[in-house]
Amino acid sequence: MKEEKLIELIHKKSTNTLTSDEQQLLDTLLEDKANQLFAQQIEATWEKSLDYQKDFTPNVEFGLSKLKTRMNEEKTTSPKVVPLQNRRSWLRIAAAAAILIVGGLFTFSQLNSGLDWQNVAVADTTNDLTLADGSKIAINSASEFEYPTEFSKEERRVKLKGEAFFDIAKNPEKPFIIEAGDLRIRVLGTSFNVRNYGNENLAEITVRSGRVEVTHKNGGFTKVLKANDQLTFDKKRMKIREVSKDNNLNALGWWSGKLVFTNEKTSRVKQAIERTYDVELEFTKSSILNCPFTLTNDIKSEGIEKVLEGLQVVLAIDKIEKVSDKKYQLIGGQCNF
Repeated sequence: MKEEKLIELIHKKSTNTLTSDEQQLLDTLLEDKANQLFAQQIEATWEKSLDYQKDFTPNVEFGLSKLKTRMNEEKTTSPKVVPLQNRRSWLRIAAAAAILIVGGLFTFSQLNSGLDWQNVAVADTTNDLTLADGSKIAINSASEFEYPTEFSKEERRVKLKGEAFFDIAKNPEKPFIIEAGDLRIRVLGTSFNVRNYGNENLAEITVRSGRVEVTHKNGGFTKVLKANDQLTFDKKRMKIREVSKDNNLNALGWWSGKLVFTNEKTSRVKQAIERTYDVELEFTKSSILNCPFTLTNDIKSEGIEKVLEGLQVVLAIDKIEKVSDKKYQLIGGQCNF
């Protein structure tokens, strides 16, 4: 009975559906070294299964023919002696892994079969959506969002490539799950921003209100974020770079229409401006990036020219040149402490 429960809990962990009580029970079971080894072997098999293409269809006839050939060959050779204990151990692992893999496939197909999925691809503008449950999604430029017209009975699952702001309708009985590359974001009701563009090395989740649980698809980590928390994930190294505070919520500038900087390092100001306006700022004097900067800007009405004027005044920039439609060079400057 304990072994069956362990398999069930490992399956839920692998599919990011563990409750807090189940996580505690799993932690207790894994205090046993035998359970730890068993769990590691199952999870290794589960992770290997993720490498296969989703549209893979086995050639049953070919496999059966190959099996018959191998059986005939074995009849003409000396039988191998396999220790019973090892054989039973591997049978247990294989059976458990099969439950995980088949169970995972069954759960995914059960939850998503029959759903009418919609795809929204946004090029150089933004797009606002209201989903069937009342959740509101703002999709940023160069992003792609997939969602069902009606959610399943068990969960509310969507997919994101790029950046979007989520204002999720509360439903404690049906968690809202976002698949964003290697990351899974699980919420019940809150508002937050997800940025995960394929051509960028870092992914970011910034929380405006409520609580958000962020996990890696293979269970590498689990982090719970609160209001103003910002998680930065390094996609190349496959690990969290940092969890910091974004008190001014400038990561949401593209959605909120405002940028607020209060004694903020110019390097962070530069990053926020570049992301909000989709431009590149080149400072000829790198030491300027450590200067403190304070400014509030309404990006919807004032635009980037007003922001650059503020930078020039506060940082005593000698000259700003527009190199191209999306690149500005800021020459000289100094910190005004």
